[in-house]
Amino acid sequence: MRSIAVITSVLAICLFSLGCGEGVANPFAGSQWDVGSNHVSFSHGVAQWDTVHNSLKLKFNLLSGTTYPDAVVEVANVTTLAVNDPREASVTISISQGMTYETITGDADASATITFSRLDLTTLGAASGTITGQLKRVEDPSEPPAVFTAGFDSAPITY
Repeated sequence: MRSIAVITSVLAICLFSLGCGEGVANPFAGSQWDVGSNHVSFSHGVAQWDTVHNSLKLKFNLLSGTTYPDAVVEVANVTTLAVNDPREASVTISISQGMTYETITGDADASATITFSRLDLTTLGAASGTITGQLKRVEDPSEPPAVFTAGFDSAPITY
């Protein structure tokens, strides 16, 4: 009986270390965002590859059941992406009720660029990278754009 417990513990440790390594995606790796004077830390991130529309949608939240904060980043033409090749992306981040920022198509003052440092679209693959740009506040578009930066690591790719 004791040997079963030891074997189970060893297997659990091995599986945990496999799930948290660089080679495998980790949905709990998190993401850090700075939007103007606001800092947001997300505890969960996933990347959904839409093979029909050839786009990648990254979603970040807290996994706690709360509505805020929440962020979505969408990148088109995924099959032409390359690591360390900056690409335009649409970004929406809801920091709290009444405080949402986003990019606006065709507006140079509200645009974003994503650069992947890791992009593995295979089974158990993941995406890591940075996002930079400027976002407009949805509730007050006359407000000057907010500079933002974000970083994410090992967000698992789902299909």
